[in-house]
Amino acid sequence: MKMIGEGSGRRRYDVVVIGLGIMGSAALAHLARRGIGVLGIDAHGPAHVLGSSHGQTRIFRRAYWEGEVFLPLLERAHEGWQELHAANATGDPVILSEGGLFVGSADSRLVRGARDTASTHGVAHEYLDADDIRRRFPAFHVTDDEVAILEPGAMMLSAQTARFGYLSQAVRDGAHLTYGRRALSLTSNETSVTIRGDDWQLSCGSVVVAAGGWARQLLPRDLSDQITPMRIPVFELPVAAGHESSHQPGRFPVFLFEDTGGALVYGLPPWRAGGGVRVGFHNRQLSQTDMDAPRQPPTNAELHDVWKSVSRLLPGLRPEGSGTACVYTMTADESFFVARSSEFRNVAYVSACSGHGFKFAPALGEAMAELVVDGRTSVDISAFAARTVA
Repeated sequence: MKMIGEGSGRRRYDVVVIGLGIMGSAALAHLARRGIGVLGIDAHGPAHVLGSSHGQTRIFRRAYWEGEVFLPLLERAHEGWQELHAANATGDPVILSEGGLFVGSADSRLVRGARDTASTHGVAHEYLDADDIRRRFPAFHVTDDEVAILEPGAMMLSAQTARFGYLSQAVRDGAHLTYGRRALSLTSNETSVTIRGDDWQLSCGSVVVAAGGWARQLLPRDLSDQITPMRIPVFELPVAAGHESSHQPGRFPVFLFEDTGGALVYGLPPWRAGGGVRVGFHNRQLSQTDMDAPRQPPTNAELHDVWKSVSRLLPGLRPEGSGTACVYTMTADESFFVARSSEFRNVAYVSACSGHGFKFAPALGEAMAELVVDGRTSVDISAFAARTVA
């Protein structure tokens, strides 16, 4: 059995990060910044599209309808995205545009939740009535009883640039990377963890498991039973001729829209010249998936279902275009956990981000680094660490 690390000048690492999506990449960068001897392992290639971190763009927002419990992490994540954007070694922007519009009826969960969180915690925002929305954002065709929360500081992030930026920082600061190595099991004692794959093994001081939907086999049963990988489609709808200017960043913010049936749609402006608007459901079209099975592409029926929810709001789009299938690793309460197992005290887990975790990566990556090195975190994760295994 091959010992990973031979030939690298290091036979044992202080920390190994399993999974190099956005969470693992951020944790790797924060660990390397602290001078920790760290290795990142991923079962697939650097640019694979099988998990939850691929694709071009993501939304960052702090007027968070999901609740105030996320604000401490969001505040630190906001600082982290600004830092990564300013220092990104790839030379490409991490922050592509600013401004977020959250549309629905005045008593919708989305509008009420976003307004309450923003008002309580001093997040800059405006309350727009229907006429305000039409005047300032002409691509959006709202009914007279629809309103919106405008968050000027919300952002569209470049997902791939962010992940590669963290990996570049990590390597610059001394981290090692290895791809095509799938971790299958962990065993631990008081001083070390042994990771085993098909034909390899590695011992290290501590492990961060950030393997998304693949994490179940590495988690203690009490945690693995709490997460379910789900397939969810996302589409890029082309902009109709004559409507291009109203759908560009600046005039077309990232958005969330809750329709009268409770469907929550998200959208992002074109990220490249001639591109379409990226749209998808957040809370519909989810189906349980096997992470190791071929991912089924979106169907015409799924595209039509999304189109029914966005066509009235955004008539400048066309009901066609490309789609891809993404993965939400879900928990029952649609939150996520940052846990340290009492079974394996030198193993920490960050997973089950339930479709809204990407934006938290700078804060959660930092928290993971602190947790495995210091045993505590500077940002409040108490709401998510409660799932620690007994």
